[in-house]
Amino acid sequence: MGKKMKRLLAFITVFFTVLVIGYLQPVFFPAEKEQPKIQSSGRDTAHNALPYEKIRTSGYAVYVEGKTSEFIEKFGEPKEKKATNFDYELWIYGTQDSEYLEVNVRSERILAIKAFNETEHTKPFNLDMTLSEVSELTTIYSNFAFTYESQKYDIELTEEDMNYRPLIAFDNDTFAILFFNQGSGELTATVYLNDEMLLTLMPYQLYEGEPLSVQVIKSDESLNSEKSQQLIRVINLIKMREGLPSYYVNTESQKNAKMLYELLQKDQKSIISSDRLENWNQSQQENLATVSFTLTNEEYQKLLKMSPIDQRKATGIFTEPVFDPSFTALYWFSDSLYHSRFAHQENENIGVAFSKESVLVLLQEAENKKTQTTEESE
Repeated sequence: MGKKMKRLLAFITVFFTVLVIGYLQPVFFPAEKEQPKIQSSGRDTAHNALPYEKIRTSGYAVYVEGKTSEFIEKFGEPKEKKATNFDYELWIYGTQDSEYLEVNVRSERILAIKAFNETEHTKPFNLDMTLSEVSELTTIYSNFAFTYESQKYDIELTEEDMNYRPLIAFDNDTFAILFFNQGSGELTATVYLNDEMLLTLMPYQLYEGEPLSVQVIKSDESLNSEKSQQLIRVINLIKMREGLPSYYVNTESQKNAKMLYELLQKDQKSIISSDRLENWNQSQQENLATVSFTLTNEEYQKLLKMSPIDQRKATGIFTEPVFDPSFTALYWFSDSLYHSRFAHQENENIGVAFSKESVLVLLQEAENKKTQTTEESE
């Protein structure tokens, strides 16, 4: 065999050896898969929470944390003063829906003001504003780090939070939550509140600091009935502003809601899995807004199926804890999952059953409009 032939064979041997090794290496020695980086919830806020702007205090924000006597001097006595199951009293202002205002009061101090009205005291925010219009006034921030009673807190807003319930900070160390309606994309109400109420209601993700719990101090049927009426009024007010028909209220719808609530308490294991029941028990033990429990659509349908109610013509919500019915209603209409349950154009009945900090809402197709009555604004 000639030298040229030997060189050719040697070249071919080396070439195929390199080719085989290069091809089979990933099979026998696969590259290590890069692991996703998981951000710890207990992160150091000093490095992660960016500074946020505090806007000048104006309007209702001036009165948060202030004395009720100063508020009365400016706005007069409330139309109603309602007791609650919790450690605050609810003051109602306004005879018409366009004037509706709620004030949370404890020990002659104002904890929160929920403004469903539009006056000079809501400026620079106005009803029907869009998020883009608000963005022209101030930056919408995703992180808020502050100190409450010597404890550090770090709050983070999701993208949906920033779009439909952004948090605004005032330079008197109070806050406002702007609730935008999922259907219209317009501002429905502004909730002015101090840091304590923010940490109690907590509609956002809490990354550092312990949330505040609320203890039930009263529980009687009259309070539950008043809270049901309050929730229905606020839900109907929000629906009307979105151009949706108001719900009808009658004795039967209220009885049906109460029946479902009692059925749920009696037959929990038939409706909810063991894992989910553990979550519910945890929610009841901790009594925190950050550890809430809500029936899934599938669980709610199971509940309806166990009742004489036609499940094809009904839907609803069960959730706890509810520390402020009006705040909860605003959250529902700002949330994409909840809003769809209230967005029907058809005429429907509503029933609401409260028990302490739990609420069950039943929405049923209205069969005969003439026999129904609406919850009138007072």
